[in-house]
Amino acid sequence: MTLKPSSETFLFFIFYTICCVSSSENVEFPCQILDPLLFRINSTIYVPQNSSAPFAISANFTCTYPFFVQKNEYLRLSVINSLLDKDVIEFVDSVGYRRNLTVQSIANDELFATFGHGHVRIITGPQGRSRALLVFQWLEMPDSNWSEKLHKNESGQNVDCMDIQQKAITFTAVDDKERIALSIAHSGYVFDRFDSYFIFDGPDTSSPVVGRMSSHVVVPFISSNQSVTVIGLTKQVVYSNVIANIQSNIAGYRKYQAAVVIDQYGGQLDSINQTIAVTFIAKDANQLYITMLRFYEDRWSDTCEMKIISGSPSPISKHLLTYTPSSELDMLFPQQFPTSQVTVELTDCSVYMVLSKNTPANFYMVGDDERMGYVFTPSFLDGQATPDWNFTLSSNQSCHFSTTVESVTIYNEQVLAITVYNEKGYSAMSTVITGNETGGAAEGIGTSVNMNLFGSKGQGQAKIRYHISKISERITGVSILALLALWTIW
Repeated sequence: MTLKPSSETFLFFIFYTICCVSSSENVEFPCQILDPLLFRINSTIYVPQNSSAPFAISANFTCTYPFFVQKNEYLRLSVINSLLDKDVIEFVDSVGYRRNLTVQSIANDELFATFGHGHVRIITGPQGRSRALLVFQWLEMPDSNWSEKLHKNESGQNVDCMDIQQKAITFTAVDDKERIALSIAHSGYVFDRFDSYFIFDGPDTSSPVVGRMSSHVVVPFISSNQSVTVIGLTKQVVYSNVIANIQSNIAGYRKYQAAVVIDQYGGQLDSINQTIAVTFIAKDANQLYITMLRFYEDRWSDTCEMKIISGSPSPISKHLLTYTPSSELDMLFPQQFPTSQVTVELTDCSVYMVLSKNTPANFYMVGDDERMGYVFTPSFLDGQATPDWNFTLSSNQSCHFSTTVESVTIYNEQVLAITVYNEKGYSAMSTVITGNETGGAAEGIGTSVNMNLFGSKGQGQAKIRYHISKISERITGVSILALLALWTIW
């Protein structure tokens, strides 16, 4: 069988003649034509040819190596280099991505390109001390056989970046009138790179390639139709996630971003004269805690507030909590959310906050400090979570425990029981709720409070406010009043 040069091949020869220029005295590192007949799957081209180690590049060397990638293929370029001075290796692909390797780059790097034309250009200065080896490999693009459907009335979907390496995933809106918003949920790990994660505007990897996820860490990519496909071609360790939302669900925010909480996240959020949203995702965990929150006094207006909603933004997201600069922030944390995903909506202010996926040491055992907060059944945040729930807060000394049921939904024969126990384990005060009755409370002096939702299967859920304070503080106030009363009698 004889391979016949195509019109694309002929154009490559012309393109090379125009843009490929070599220094006249280069003998170590060649400025050579890349054989267009090898621009196909399972082909490899070495520059220099048949070399396995970097070659010296002469001074004042300039050369461009054009390449082409067919549909359903991708190019992996391995660059082994020892670049010095101001020498540079430039990589450009068909969608305008540009990467310059310099003296500060790692010695063994990989770059990727998909369908279309691109080039590698080497430029050296007068010193001539750099060395390099280029290895071009054309490989088959993995099939798109993993798909996730997105509904308007559901939270978005997120996947670990490591799970889509060499494995394409397609996100599709069930409603064909909706569009997909694709973002990076960044881990904060400084070495996470996303320039080898490619976006295809359609249902598979044969759809038009429109860019890389590195361009959508801050601003989401919006699909032109109901589907978008993404794949990572690298094998480099990445701790971040990719998150897909129905575009109309986040359209109301001036800015939307996402972040992965690997261990602990601390950062500043700014929202001046606007509302922004950030979705936080617990990595490999089903709980998140806000452990600290501070409002910047000189950067908020009268309308400043920070809301927490369940999941990523959607019509079914539940409003969980609201914080303002007047909130008693010194008593409200740590605050638990028994779910892997919540969204912060920030309006007209700047805050610094710390979140963790790990349970703080002082969460279940309250110390000497006064504590206020809310507890949620997991089913309150996620309707698919089990409604069975047993939650206890304790103290190493007798305290005043106060609880108020702010929201409850009971099905079938379910029961919500709240009990304050004394130091001997006896009930000091309890309440039992068997219907959808808000306002129920249990208040008493003891060393623990237990909240328990149990009974036959159903989708029961509850949100309960609690306040734990020292007895001494309350007794002191009562004692003073009693003394004043006695003094009056005398």
